[in-house]
Amino acid sequence: MLQWEYRVIHINVDAGPAPQPADPKTASDHLQGALSPSYLAREFPEHYGKDSDAARRKLHPAEQLQGFLNLLGREGWELTETSQVGPLLMFFFKRPLRPTPKLIEPAREVASAATDTGADGPATGPIQVDPINPAEG
Repeated sequence: MLQWEYRVIHINVDAGPAPQPADPKTASDHLQGALSPSYLAREFPEHYGKDSDAARRKLHPAEQLQGFLNLLGREGWELTETSQVGPLLMFFFKRPLRPTPKLIEPAREVASAATDTGADGPATGPIQVDPINPAEG
């Protein structure tokens, strides 16, 4: 009988702070000239520097969510439903329950005549197994 495991993720859809104007001149105008465009560009390079557009694009929520969902997909999770639960947006995932691997005790073989034997008898160290061809261990 196929069994499932589930994962539930809450996605925060809070709008957050208002978006910043794209350039220091627009921001200065928005502030009615209280701060000059040169001051804004110098003091807030992460918002108004030459790399700010690339940084903003990297942090777009849709791209963040897409990357997150792809990560879960690579782990075998399938998005089955999204639901609004009160004020929360919930994402429901499922995947087949993976059986827990069982530990296998290493087989003990009688040492061959070529094995060094001490006073206590044949050596009983760990057995080396070739991972490509386990029969040649």
